[in-house]
Amino acid sequence: MKKHIVVIDDDAVFGEILCAGLNRNGFSTTRFESASDFLDFLNPTTSEKTSLEPPLVDLFIVDFHLDKPEINGLDLCRHIKARDASPVIMLTAVDDVDTTVACLYAGAEQYVVKPYSLDELVARIHVVLKGWARAAVPLVKSSQGAEIRLSLQGKSRVLSCGDLTTKLTQREVGLAETLLGNMGLAMEREHIYFAIFGRAMEPFSRAVDILVARLRKKLKLITDDYVIIPSRNSGYMLVKK
Repeated sequence: MKKHIVVIDDDAVFGEILCAGLNRNGFSTTRFESASDFLDFLNPTTSEKTSLEPPLVDLFIVDFHLDKPEINGLDLCRHIKARDASPVIMLTAVDDVDTTVACLYAGAEQYVVKPYSLDELVARIHVVLKGWARAAVPLVKSSQGAEIRLSLQGKSRVLSCGDLTTKLTQREVGLAETLLGNMGLAMEREHIYFAIFGRAMEPFSRAVDILVARLRKKLKLITDDYVIIPSRNSGYMLVKK
């Protein structure tokens, strides 16, 4: 069976060329030019789920720079890793350390700088997919069987568990996605900051601690099963009680 790759790139010409090249190399592809269309695909409504289940995705290829000021590829990478076990390869024309580190801390498995050869990208795809085990359940389960779920429909940002919901700010969503995507793993403050803001943390910054305090309060409103705790490496982790 062909591996299915989803490509998110707002450059229609480049996206078509990339998908055509991947198809020639034995992959099936789905392309999105719009970040909002992709988020609808990633977060289908109840009616959409019952009418048609989207195809399984083996790998996502995400362009870092999208023609949308309020969202970029780093945001999409966090969205993906909080909801899906599939790997992510980031594409960008920017070759600097901060961008590379931000992508990796957001959960990307590979980072490819443009321009690149198709053969190189295909080789990296095979390396990522080799031995990759898809998680059976991408969402976090509570002890009562309810799911901790992030919903991003339009401008609505909601964290829910069972029938209980709480609204999140954009930055709180970034933190929730980062912790959910690294469930049970300790993350340093600097790494969390990189994943959310896309740049190095300034000395003595309390931004991450403030966000964690706010998210803890909102998480407690919907479930007592999962908590955010400090880690030994001066960071935080999301764990089951």
